[in-house]
Amino acid sequence: MALTMMACGTTDPADNDPNVLAGETELEITEPGQRWGGSGSSGSWYSGESLRDSVYVKSRSGGIVTFDFNLTFDTTFTKSLDTMLGTSFLPDATKKSILTTYLERYGATLDTTDKSRMTIHAEPRFKVTSEGIQDFLTSGDNLSRPFTIVKYSMKVGDSWTFTRDDGVVVTRKVIHHSSVEDYDVGFWSLKVFKTEQTQQDPLVPRIIWVTNHKFGLVGVHFFTADNREIRVTVWPPTL
Repeated sequence: MALTMMACGTTDPADNDPNVLAGETELEITEPGQRWGGSGSSGSWYSGESLRDSVYVKSRSGGIVTFDFNLTFDTTFTKSLDTMLGTSFLPDATKKSILTTYLERYGATLDTTDKSRMTIHAEPRFKVTSEGIQDFLTSGDNLSRPFTIVKYSMKVGDSWTFTRDDGVVVTRKVIHHSSVEDYDVGFWSLKVFKTEQTQQDPLVPRIIWVTNHKFGLVGVHFFTADNREIRVTVWPPTL
C-alpha cells in the first residue's frame, strides 16, 4: 500500500521518513532567554534535596535550539546514585572511566571543585518545531544526523532506529498517545505522547520521552537494568 501511494505521488517523502522534521520553527517555548524548569522523582533510593537544575534557551536558528543546562548536586546524591545503579562495588578507576564515557557521549563537563555543589554543564541542541522534536545527543551533536523523539502525526506502534558512531543501535517507539489528559505536570494534566527508547546500555537501557504537541518535552523517565525508575518532570516556560 505504501509503495502504491508513493508511486501515485500522494505521499510526501518527509512524512514517511521519521527522521525528517518540518513545521513552524518560531515557537514561544524556544525563544532565546526562555527558562525551563524541572523536578525529579526517584522513589526511595534518594530523598535528599541537593539536586538543582537550571535550563534556559541560549540560541535558536532554523528550529535548532541550543539549551544551557546546569545540574548541581552534592556527595549525598552521588553516593545514593552509585548504590542505586549498582556500581558502588566497582573500583574508582572503573567508575571514572564510565563517567567519562557518559560525559563525552553527551558533550557535558563536570566540575567537582566544591563537593557540596558539584556541577554538570552541557549545551545540548534539539530541533523543535510545531510538528515534533529531534535530538542530536545520539549523534554526538552532528547536526546532519538528527534522531526524532516524536512527530505529532505518529501513531502508537510506530518505531524507528538510529545507529550511533560506536555501532550501538538505538530504537524508539511510540507506546502511548493520550485520548484524555492523563499526564500530570504540576497542577496541570496534559494529553501526551510517550516514546520508548531502548538500547544496549548496562546502566540505563530504557528511556521514555514524554511530549505534548503544544509544550514540547514535558517528562523523561530513565530506567535502570533492574527496572528502577528516575522520573524527571520538565516545566516548559509557557505552562
